[in-house]
Amino acid sequence: MKALTQQELETFVDHFNAVLSGAQLQDIIANDRGLALGFRLQVHFWMVLDLIPNTPIALVFEEYCPFKKGPKTKPVGLFLNSHGKNLLFDKMVIKEPYGRVVDLHLKNSQKSCVVEIRLIPKQCNVIVHAEGKSIAWEKPLDMKAPPVVENPPVPRSIVEIHEEWLTEQKQGVKPSLDPVAQWEKQKQKDLEKKRRALEELQKQIHTDKELLWYEAGEWLKVNGDIEQIPAHLLPCVDTKQTLRWNMENCFTKAKQVVHKKDGASDRLQILMGEITKLEQTRYSPKQQQRAPDLMKAADAKGRKLHLPSGAVAYCGKSAADNLALLRQAKSWDFWLHLKDFPGAHAIIHRQRDQLIPDSELLEVSEWLAHESLSEKSLYPGQKLAIVVVETRFVRPIKGDKLGRVNYHSERTLFLTLRHS
Repeated sequence: MKALTQQELETFVDHFNAVLSGAQLQDIIANDRGLALGFRLQVHFWMVLDLIPNTPIALVFEEYCPFKKGPKTKPVGLFLNSHGKNLLFDKMVIKEPYGRVVDLHLKNSQKSCVVEIRLIPKQCNVIVHAEGKSIAWEKPLDMKAPPVVENPPVPRSIVEIHEEWLTEQKQGVKPSLDPVAQWEKQKQKDLEKKRRALEELQKQIHTDKELLWYEAGEWLKVNGDIEQIPAHLLPCVDTKQTLRWNMENCFTKAKQVVHKKDGASDRLQILMGEITKLEQTRYSPKQQQRAPDLMKAADAKGRKLHLPSGAVAYCGKSAADNLALLRQAKSWDFWLHLKDFPGAHAIIHRQRDQLIPDSELLEVSEWLAHESLSEKSLYPGQKLAIVVVETRFVRPIKGDKLGRVNYHSERTLFLTLRHS
């Protein structure tokens, strides 16, 4: 996937200035990959800022957000949530001197906020400015005017860019930042933090401050006069306190410094061992943990299908079993339903933020069709429509026939049966 060119960015800005004009910012999602800003007008638009360092890109989706909230809170997300949420989209403006840099202006009658979006490869960033404060996704670099491109490539249309990006996600190409690079980046941060702590400990150990406190205490003990204490010992005394108090305080402070140095020496040895161990550590991919057994938790009967991603699909034996599975499912699990076939429901139980490729969704759909429907109603080449929606958007209809539900924010996939 190539980053947006200058001409493509200009087309993006012109188009979505009209589409998003007056829309209210209602949702902010931040993860390791970038930001998703949810704007509500007549429909819900999602502006996705994919901040992959070499190929940053901006896209807008209608009623669908491909990004999920990350496990860790991002400072930019928090700041934008505090200063930009519920403001109205005013305009997007390209900062002409710097090339692929856009200012997104949000405001209402009382306050305003500017989101500076830098889509320059290897310099991509998002910087939020509000109420005289700023916070950045990455440490901002100095920007210069971009070089003139003599033979720019033929610009892609907005539809082509979206299709190209979505195709990469379906194929599993770069679903997030390279995990090895992420791990190495975090390792260097941890090493830098530990080395700074090591320097502070070494300074603390090599100080002779306790000698100054001892000297001040001995001087007061021998001379008995605070007013005549030498200038270099003056910081150790409090002239508002008594002679006795100052003597005791000086000796106590001297003992505290010695005690801290002993503790710092012990901590220094531990920290040096941690640094050595971390320097020798190498990246090791973690296996995807399987989610707990949903069938057992729901005390339901039915069938299940283990997927390559580590997720598990469940199909209840009856409407009551399907309802029990739905009630035990996590809000981020997927609920699948074959359109025009009542009762054909399944749930994909997964880890939070675990990506389930469309290939697996279609695999579950075909499995669901064979598990739920009569073989007489199926034939090779038959086309089926499948609704896919997170279970948090599915609600059983109270007082209605068991198994009937309402849902929203769904996706629809289409399946061609391979065999009956």
